[in-house]
Amino acid sequence: MNREAYKLANEIKTELKAPGDYLSECPSDVEMKRYKNAVLSEIKKEKHTGKSIFRRASVAACAALMLIAGTVAFGDEVHAAIKQIGWNISSALGISEDLADYKEIVNTSVTDKGYVITLQEAVVSAEKLVVNYTLQREDGQPMENYLTPDGGLYINGKRMTGGVGGSSGFLDEEQKVLGIVAEYEAPGVDLSGENEFRLAFNQLGFEDGVKGKWEFAFTADGTDLIADTKRTEIGKAFELPDGVTVTLKELAVNDLEQRIPYDLSGPTSYILMVKAEDALGNQVEFGVRTQDTKSGYMQNEEVIDDGRLDANGGTVTMTLYAVELPEEDGQISDDYVQIGEPFELEI
Repeated sequence: MNREAYKLANEIKTELKAPGDYLSECPSDVEMKRYKNAVLSEIKKEKHTGKSIFRRASVAACAALMLIAGTVAFGDEVHAAIKQIGWNISSALGISEDLADYKEIVNTSVTDKGYVITLQEAVVSAEKLVVNYTLQREDGQPMENYLTPDGGLYINGKRMTGGVGGSSGFLDEEQKVLGIVAEYEAPGVDLSGENEFRLAFNQLGFEDGVKGKWEFAFTADGTDLIADTKRTEIGKAFELPDGVTVTLKELAVNDLEQRIPYDLSGPTSYILMVKAEDALGNQVEFGVRTQDTKSGYMQNEEVIDDGRLDANGGTVTMTLYAVELPEEDGQISDDYVQIGEPFELEI
């Protein structure tokens, strides 16, 4: 789970009425629904801008908003309204790169139970699918409730059990069109060729949500983006305070993201973070996006604000930090401790 999600979990712990142990393992279905509702309640309090929502609502691994769902064509007026907005996957993520060479244009609308979901674009990277879509009422009226589609992702017919992070916010002042961007993790799945994807939604919202069927099938190929990813070996090992060794493998940079994959010698109670600064003075933080007992990866969280390390050469100074997960009260602190010495990386 991303460390921003841990912070958010602290803020909503009174809603969950849990002592904090839910942070260390995947919750039950009932607890998951309560968690989702509490997260959405907090999101509603935020300004509905893509950047702020994404940073606070990024959820991975255990806190997965898995998707599932039927297709019905919808009228031209919906497509026209969305076209006027000019909202694409890059603007949804808040990045300047248009990703034109890598994205699949789906642009398909499905309507059921009086609501229309339009899946717009998809981008495939290493073990990850990113999509953006909109939700609006069939009658064109404003939405009083802040609904988020819920369901499952299938790749080549197999349901994915990895996590999903994302953000959502209204794209118009009248609150008629809700924009959503979602990043689906697919650990262990080779996405370097063309694959068949299916997003199936069966509910809008969680508690007492609108049940229906919205399903999308499309093909997408991650070959080009994966091939265009610049990889710089790190190969440095650090010992965490609990004795677990973390080995930073590489810095992987492309137009979509910047990530640092790592290996673990065993399960750890620590959340990792890397602070990095390049030769041009760009300062960014890499936060954990997914992690299990053997491996994980950190992602540059500043990319959504166009904060990137310069990948065109030069030196990057990196420093590893870690903070321990709480055992009792669930209070995640910001008291990260430095692990080892800073190191320089030539990219």
